[in-house]
Amino acid sequence: MTTYAVGDLQGCFYSLQNLLDKIDFDSTKDELWLVGDVINRGQGSLQTLEWCYENQDNLKVVLGNHDLHFLSIAFKQKKLSKSDTVGPILASGNCDKYVDWMLTWPLIYSNKNFLMVHAGLMPQWSTVDAVKLSKEISISLKKDPRSFLMEMYGNKPDQWSSKHTKRDLFRLAINATTRLRCLKADASIDFSYKSDLDSLPVNLIPWFKFQPHHLREEFIISGHWSAVGIQRHDYGITLDTGCVWGGKLSAYAIDSGLIISVDADRRDLA
Repeated sequence: MTTYAVGDLQGCFYSLQNLLDKIDFDSTKDELWLVGDVINRGQGSLQTLEWCYENQDNLKVVLGNHDLHFLSIAFKQKKLSKSDTVGPILASGNCDKYVDWMLTWPLIYSNKNFLMVHAGLMPQWSTVDAVKLSKEISISLKKDPRSFLMEMYGNKPDQWSSKHTKRDLFRLAINATTRLRCLKADASIDFSYKSDLDSLPVNLIPWFKFQPHHLREEFIISGHWSAVGIQRHDYGITLDTGCVWGGKLSAYAIDSGLIISVDADRRDLA
């Protein structure tokens, strides 16, 4: 059995199939960990979600910001934009089934020595704190999706505090796990910078380089920040290599540390 973590798919169905062929994925014994943003922007969002649903016994999936955006559209808290490619999912006869399944995806998946999250973690969080928050948010999301998604959006609060109300605590946790790239010196989240590390303003720090950072034994696997590509850092690795932008789709073999990539398939791109 081999376990592979795969970077942001974003509806790049053909690229995914090419990657599965390259790693010789065996659905009878191998496992995929998907770092979130499974759908949206790529032209094969419906096919990607169909494949994931049919192979869910071989998958571990965490929610990304685009997955939450789709759920917000499905529960009529957001409207489709021109850049969204989830319309075919909404029109599918299986939409309700897919939505119900996506509501079970956590923000964080933790497995012994590994932790998977779409974007990042706040530096004050222990692994126990982060996983506990993820579980509480999952329960709330599944209990009342419409109300939860209605209150999810916003950039405040942008700093961690145990004194936040539960609603604010959840919003901060969602922003950290699905949108975080950089922190300011006071450990507040910066929501604007999306470019590469070479152009990083001096007042911003990548979340995985922020100090002091809660010491953790787990190896963190994340995606989201396509402009930095593969980054091996003190806490783990980032895997978004910008497939939906014409880059590559990458897999990380958990046991060996080997990285396997394929070029974006043009059929996935707008």
